Amino acid sequence: MGEPNVINFGGVISEKVRESIEDMDVMTVLQKMVATTPEDEESETIREKLQGVLQQFNEMSDEDKVTFTKQIKDGLANKIAMKMREPGAIKLDGLEDAIKEAVVFQLFLVGVVVAILVLLFVFFGYKLYKSIKDKELKKEEKKKAKQMKKKK
Repeated sequence: MGEPNVINFGGVISEKVRESIEDMDVMTVLQKMVATTPEDEESETIREKLQGVLQQFNEMSDEDKVTFTKQIKDGLANKIAMKMREPGAIKLDGLEDAIKEAVVFQLFLVGVVVAILVLLFVFFGYKLYKSIKDKELKKEEKKKAKQMKKKK
């Protein structure tokens, strides 16, 4: 037959990250980064460079702004996709197997619970049946005993 359905979680995550990057407002993110307080000299240097980028961005024409934001988004998406493909990146190969194992375990637990419930119903049903039969037998014995007394 055909191959079993295999879900490529890494590809799905990369696609979702790409969609998130395309939906984000780059300039708002850059402004928030500039507004943060630097923790060290390197952060301060980066913050100063970002301020320069924001100033240049504000001086651009609307068409250039659109082109610039598109280039930033594409570059960021490509960089993240490359990082996901690198060795040592988050590996999701065993995720599908782990999900299958968890589902099988849950189904096993449900099966055990159902089996226990069935056994309880069978046990109490048998006890109820036996109790009813015993009552009927006692009634019949009483009836026979009365009939025997009448005959005497």
